[in-house]
Amino acid sequence: MCKAISSRALLSTTLIIAALSLGIAAFISPAHAQQAMVCGLRDDMGKMLDQRFGEQPQAAGVVGDRIVELLVSQTGSWTILITSTDGRACVVTGGEDWTDQPVTMPSKVKADKVKVESTL
Repeated sequence: MCKAISSRALLSTTLIIAALSLGIAAFISPAHAQQAMVCGLRDDMGKMLDQRFGEQPQAAGVVGDRIVELLVSQTGSWTILITSTDGRACVVTGGEDWTDQPVTMPSKVKADKVKVESTL
């Protein structure tokens, strides 16, 4: 029997895969290793993200021997967290304005904040 996947679930999965691809590459790259990472025990990291940003787990997956989670708040802030087998979790990346809807261009408000200088 074949189950239909909702477009929202498929979109969330697609966005998570794209974000994880970037996040995991950054997580294992030498340049990223030089940056200070926010890490701690998974339970402590979850409590901190909830208290500071109101973020709750929305999706998760397994990459090798690690668990990758997407935590999202009702206000749109989001964090990708990777947890290793020893229970240590690190923030890979995060941002704002998370949506389950397709995004084709940054909003005008966001685009207006970015100054582009042309050398032509």
